[in-house]
Amino acid sequence: MRLTLKAFYFAAALMVLTISAAASVVINEMELNPPEGGADWIEIYNPDNESVDISGWAAEITDGSWVGKLAAVPAGTMLPAKGFYVFNGQSSWNHNDGGYATLFSASGEVVDKTANRQDTMNNDFTYGRHPDGYDTNTDGDWGLGSATKGESNIR
Repeated sequence: MRLTLKAFYFAAALMVLTISAAASVVINEMELNPPEGGADWIEIYNPDNESVDISGWAAEITDGSWVGKLAAVPAGTMLPAKGFYVFNGQSSWNHNDGGYATLFSASGEVVDKTANRQDTMNNDFTYGRHPDGYDTNTDGDWGLGSATKGESNIR
């Protein structure tokens, strides 16, 4: 019985560490109106000093009643410390050049969600956090600038 209780506490502690690390992952940049022939995308960022297993995580862009679901992360995918991962949409998507992005854990819980943004310029400008991972839950976290897909928003 004592060994089982130890194993339970160890598993619970490990789960808390995993959840707290996952809670730090944020949507870092999003393309809502790409140039002709391009596709919407969402970039996530891990601001922590530990890797996070993002296997099965998913993301979507919502624009009014339109929802673009991006493919789930393949099994065994680790998001390294200070690393980026990009969810790619489809070039065939057609919506009203804006919306908000939502990031989901493998269990379907919301990890991060952006405010609604509009991008009517049909170019390579995107909404991104400045600096990477900056998260005060205000509009001041975000800026419109040249796309840095899969890289730091600071050049």
